[in-house]
Amino acid sequence: MYVAASIPKCGGCQELILDRFILKVLDRTWHAKCLKCSECSGQLSDKCFARNGQVFCKEDFFKRYGTKCAGCDQGIPPTQVVRRAQDNVYHLQCFACVMCSRQLNTGDEFYLMEDRKLVCKPDYEAAKTK
Repeated sequence: MYVAASIPKCGGCQELILDRFILKVLDRTWHAKCLKCSECSGQLSDKCFARNGQVFCKEDFFKRYGTKCAGCDQGIPPTQVVRRAQDNVYHLQCFACVMCSRQLNTGDEFYLMEDRKLVCKPDYEAAKTK
């Protein structure tokens, strides 16, 4: 016979957990089916990340709390290839000239403006002469 006080309640659905296995996240107990990402609502079966009382999948956690792209201000997942200019980090697609939209590659000369925008050398030189 179970005593209701000793049976934990799920942090998601608030129902009693009578399952064989109980997940414990953020000092709360959960049914496996109820532990979901606060952002995308995807089920968190393998691992999860928590901050400020919310639970996230890896992708959404790093989008929100990870390194932000200096070009678009969106999060950069830790496995994504990036470009760097001084202390700034960019998605590959954001590492482009703001004037001509040409993708900048390793070895290309460019100017890093105060607003973290990138300008290729030909466009910078052309703008300087106007």
